[in-house]
Amino acid sequence: MSVAGKEMQTSASAEDRSGGIRVVGAGEHNLKNVSLSLSKDRITAFVGVSSGDVTRRSVASFPGAVAIVLAFLASCSAGPTEQAADDLAERCGTGDPGVPVRALSYDPDPGEGVDGFVLGEGSKGVVFSNQIDTDLCDWLPYARETAGEGRRVLIYDYSYKPDASEEVEAAAEELGSLGVDEAVLVGASKGAIASLAAAPSIREPEVTGLASLSAIGEFEGLDSREAARKLRISLLLMAARDDGDTAEVARDVAEISPSEDERVEVVGGYDHGLDLLGGENGPRTRRLLEDFVGQSLE
Repeated sequence: MSVAGKEMQTSASAEDRSGGIRVVGAGEHNLKNVSLSLSKDRITAFVGVSSGDVTRRSVASFPGAVAIVLAFLASCSAGPTEQAADDLAERCGTGDPGVPVRALSYDPDPGEGVDGFVLGEGSKGVVFSNQIDTDLCDWLPYARETAGEGRRVLIYDYSYKPDASEEVEAAAEELGSLGVDEAVLVGASKGAIASLAAAPSIREPEVTGLASLSAIGEFEGLDSREAARKLRISLLLMAARDDGDTAEVARDVAEISPSEDERVEVVGGYDHGLDLLGGENGPRTRRLLEDFVGQSLE
């Protein structure tokens, strides 16, 4: 029998001939050459296996057996650690984040997971998605402010899946695996259009709001206006008046979307993406974003 890429043998030893199942040499993540006998008349679940929080379940049927359920927790770290906080601080050239930090990893072979960090603890979540010329460190100040009070915040770098919306979906799924049941998507430029495209496809956690900073009309096969047709969640659409067509796109998305709760905020100037949260417009736009996230996660 193959479980999670490892081979386990079953045998009918003397002690098992009465109706049990013998498992020999189980090994996956923190299972280390485990052998044990199991009853055929009940379901046996292994929980807490591996160093992560994403659960993969393999169910194997045997003649006369109900099932053996093996729960493997893979892909993430064991939980918030000082090492993860140190790694984040070193990566971004900052001090102690001041909140619990959990490291995430991307597995390029199956294309699973994300390269990033989760800050904070709780059942509500926020995914911050980058614009093309920034990385997760640019979101860190906002992530730190947003984390806490029952919230987990995920920041990540693109692993360059076929399209950026898949990155957003993968990030949201990571939060869901950690017990987050409601989430807000926040994206800048590339991250904004990717969030618009991804939101309707995310089932767990429930996406309750989306904040777009400077979404453009089309990018790498994604279309903001087309994505808007499926958006029924709360929307905050921000753009600068002289930043290309982003203000027009924001208004079009609000008009096209069937959402009953959308707000378009157009500020003066040329600021694009994360720059909307700085400069003379910064105090106002940061407050808008903070209030929107809070209201969407009430």
